[in-house]
Amino acid sequence: MKAKRSLGQNFFINKNLGEHIINIVSENKCKNIVEIGPGMGFFTKYLIERFENTILVEKDTSLVQNLKIQFPKANIVNDDFLDISLEEIIKEDSMFFGSLPFNVSKPIIRKIIESNLFKYPSFFIVQKEVAQKYIYRAPYSSLSLTTALYANTKHILDISRDSFRPKPNVTSSLISFTPRDIKIKDVKGIEELITLSFRQPRKNIKNNLKNTRFLKGSSKYELLRPAQLSLDEYINIYEYSH
Repeated sequence: MKAKRSLGQNFFINKNLGEHIINIVSENKCKNIVEIGPGMGFFTKYLIERFENTILVEKDTSLVQNLKIQFPKANIVNDDFLDISLEEIIKEDSMFFGSLPFNVSKPIIRKIIESNLFKYPSFFIVQKEVAQKYIYRAPYSSLSLTTALYANTKHILDISRDSFRPKPNVTSSLISFTPRDIKIKDVKGIEELITLSFRQPRKNIKNNLKNTRFLKGSSKYELLRPAQLSLDEYINIYEYSH
């Protein structure tokens, strides 16, 4: 079946690496898994062997017909993952996995880690450049900081272009997200602060937070650029602004 560029499809074909990835994913003690974008079912055949319950969420109707034939016992949802209600399709604690289309990987991951159903480590194959921005380390990115409010992120391995058909133009990475129980009353407020601070990344905090409710709390860091501040320092700015 031909991949559709409009859906960002690149099908995984590396059997040895695929089995290694599934071994990593299945080390967790969760019995249930949601696979996002199973495509031709390359990973699905391994997941069904390792997990008691498998939910497949696939947007492409033509691929869904093929998946139904291959995996008659799987729970298959023919819809865009970003449009579905997770609470409606997931009835038991589950982990998430997917080789995600590069153009929608960020909103998919954001939807999962912000959900109350995010209780187990989850694994995704994404563009390497994006994976690096998720990793919480200095110099920080807006993506790594806002993600750290919900999860610890780990880079596991890189994946060459040759592992996909058609070949993407970039290298991919497998990364994991593990739920983080961080005691913050106003998570959305901290996210707003971080987003405002990165409006112009090359300017200092004082310039970026000018005319915002956070300027007062930023005096200690006002000459620093946003990428120089850790999450704890952003939390300090938020607390001193209230």
